[in-house]
Amino acid sequence: MIQVAFTDFVFERREAIHLDGFQFSIHPPLRTTDEIVAAASRAQVLCMRDQFGNVSREVFERLPDLKFILTRSVGYDHIDLGEARWRGIPVSHVPDYGAHMIAEHAFGLMLAVARNIVRGDERYKRQGLFSDHGLQGIELFGKTLGIIGAGRIGMHMVRLGKGFGMRILAYDIHENQAAASDLGFEYAPLEAVLSESDFISLHVALNPDTQHLIDAKRLTQLKPRAILVNTARGAILDTRALKDAMVSGRLAGAGLDVLEDERDTYHDFGDLNVVVTPHLGWYTDGAVERILKITLDILSAYRRGEILHRLA
Repeated sequence: MIQVAFTDFVFERREAIHLDGFQFSIHPPLRTTDEIVAAASRAQVLCMRDQFGNVSREVFERLPDLKFILTRSVGYDHIDLGEARWRGIPVSHVPDYGAHMIAEHAFGLMLAVARNIVRGDERYKRQGLFSDHGLQGIELFGKTLGIIGAGRIGMHMVRLGKGFGMRILAYDIHENQAAASDLGFEYAPLEAVLSESDFISLHVALNPDTQHLIDAKRLTQLKPRAILVNTARGAILDTRALKDAMVSGRLAGAGLDVLEDERDTYHDFGDLNVVVTPHLGWYTDGAVERILKITLDILSAYRRGEILHRLA
């Protein structure tokens, strides 16, 4: 039997976590190295998510029997891939479990910020006021949506933006001109996307090149009174610089589903027009089931000697 340490158990149905040839030890979210090592001390496979603990060099050093790592997520910046390659330990992820729901959530944040939905709700529930004073909204129709990262999620953003009657600009290091022609959007350099867009949505992976991609300097390049949405990774956006840009009045608002150090640090945005959700973009009725199905498919393939969706 192949021993699997199934960590970060929160969302799945416990009875659904089974597979012939495997024995699962199921653990709640583990954050520290000591917790991960204790849970996986007898495991050949570590199966985790990207929201909690990290697989660092120390984890590899302290788990000599580890043969395979599978993260139940698209993101993989929580795993030291260089160390995995050096040790010859394959790493796989779940590359696509329905990018549409992230785009849906991004648009939900965009609308919440632009139309003061949360502010209006809080005013009524907390103050008992049914008043629109100071809550004039910003229309999406006829405005420009800038998409930074035009992959699977980005393409769904294009479709939704077109449905709202928006002009779409996109930046990506790999341009798909056929898709641009079919869907009716334009590619542009990053600086042009920032300076011409009324709304900007981030959809790039986190890596050394994209950490603080949107920093203080880039925020000064944004079109005045733009609205920024981040459903990708918190560290893509410099939070302190964002707050400064908001306080100065350069930005009209921000919608954030991810934050830097989101589980350890509280970022106080005060009365700024910022809507924060706790990494909910992926969390839908269908996504949880799809992720588990793909996870079990990857494990079945591993037992046959195949590595699906390999990262390292």
